[in-house]
Order: sequence, then structure tokens, then C-alpha cells
Amino acid sequence: MNRPFKLGATVAMGAPAGSPFPLNTDDYCKSAELLKSLGYDSMEIHIRAPQLVDGMKIKAHCESVGISISSIGTGQAYGMEGLSITAQDPKVRAAAVQRLKEQLDLAKLLDCPIIIGSMHGVIGSARTYDEVNGLMIDSMGQLADYAERTGTEIVIEAIDRFESDYLQTAQEVLALIEQVGSSRIMVHLDTYHMNLEERDWRAPILLCRGKLGHVHLADNRRYYPGWGLIDFKPVLLSLMEIGYDKSLTMECYPYPDGITALRRAKRYIDGLLSSILCDSLE
Repeated sequence: MNRPFKLGATVAMGAPAGSPFPLNTDDYCKSAELLKSLGYDSMEIHIRAPQLVDGMKIKAHCESVGISISSIGTGQAYGMEGLSITAQDPKVRAAAVQRLKEQLDLAKLLDCPIIIGSMHGVIGSARTYDEVNGLMIDSMGQLADYAERTGTEIVIEAIDRFESDYLQTAQEVLALIEQVGSSRIMVHLDTYHMNLEERDWRAPILLCRGKLGHVHLADNRRYYPGWGLIDFKPVLLSLMEIGYDKSLTMECYPYPDGITALRRAKRYIDGLLSSILCDSLE
């Protein structure tokens, strides 16, 4: 069907068991072929460090298959190495910023943004919001300058309270972007996190008009869309209202298995889109 968005899926390399990725791989080229066979348009790759992959090979193969790279997930560097751009230790902070610059180099090659989610860190009990936010502004200033020089883009993910006590809503991420003052930084929304932190679907999406760089889809229990309580119709309608035309990327648990989850997610989202488009013709 002629969708107003691309449909994509997250694919991780070396992710721990229990991670919310439908596909875990040791070969992104094979994953691109699989996603294409399932009817998907894009692939989000999650890697701890860009040196672990052959970016040129991935780019060439995805182009030959007809799959675009929607984004690069960076959170494994936080989960597996403890790298955070708001870490108290300046050496850890510097290492985190350097890692993200390296991810931006890969992003330039693959023509996609990088995601900063868990790498933005947490406040915790020993620090204040202002202290952490000041470190975030400083680190993001460095990264924004690098993104400007390399012609790349960064999206900052709003993450729910059970995973982070910092940057939980669209409004909070937008406020940070304004403080940094860079057009190279955009908002990244995830319906799983939004379900826990936002009051409705339409308002935060409309608030991000012109600043929404990436979207993850998952149901309220982080299973595939359609296997839970979230009504995705107002989500899709709101995204269409602001003219969002980038990837809707499935980031969900591989339940009952990754391939089945992606098949069911696509069928569900395509069904909603068909209904919306038919209603618009009446």
C-alpha cells in the first residue's frame, strides 16, 4: 500500500536477553533482506560502537535490497559500558561524547540520525536536576557542533520514569533542544514511553511539529502494536496531521518470536492506515 510513512524495525547486534528488539543479529545485511521480505521499508541498527560493523558494506547492501537505514541506536554503550553524557566523572562524559561523535560519522555514511536515549543518563539521588541538565547542555552543545560540521542529525528520546528520571516527555526534550539552540537536534517519541508519561497522544505529537525526527511503536506492555491496550489510530492521525513522513519503527519484544511480531505489527498498522485513508475519501 502507499503509506504516508516508512515502516521499520529495530535490529540489535549483541543485545542482552530480554531486550526490546524484535531482531537480534550478527549480520545486518541478512537482517535487511529479512525485513524486505516481510514488507518493511527501513531498519534501525543498534550497536555499542561503530567499529563493530562495516558501514560501507551495510550501506551498499541495503541500497541493493531496497531498505533504508532509519537511525542508529546507541544505548548499548550505556547499558554495557556505563557511558553517559551526563556522567559525574568527566572522563566518562568525554568518552561518551567521543563515542557519539563516532556514531555520527557512521550516521553520515548511512544518511540517518543517531538516537540518544539511555546515554543521556539519570539524575539519581545524589544530584540535582539543574546539575544534570547543565552537563547535558554542555555535552549536547559539543555534539550539536559536530553534527553541524558533519551534516548529521541527533534525535533525543523521551524515556519513561521506570527507566529514567530525566527527559521523560516531549515537552522536556523540546525545552532542552531550545536551551542547546541547534537545528541539528530533534525529538524522538516512543509510544511505549508516551503511554506512561503523556496525558494524551495528540498534544505531544502536535507540540513536536517540525521537530519530530523519529518514532518508535510498541504497545503498552512493549509487545508489538495491536497486542495490548493502546489505540494507535489517534497516534497515526496526529503524525499525519503534522506531516511526519519518516519511519515508524517497531521496537518491541520478540514475542512470540521476532518474525511473527513484525508480521503482526505490519498487518495491524497497515490495517489502521487503510481504514484512515478510506475514511478520508468519504
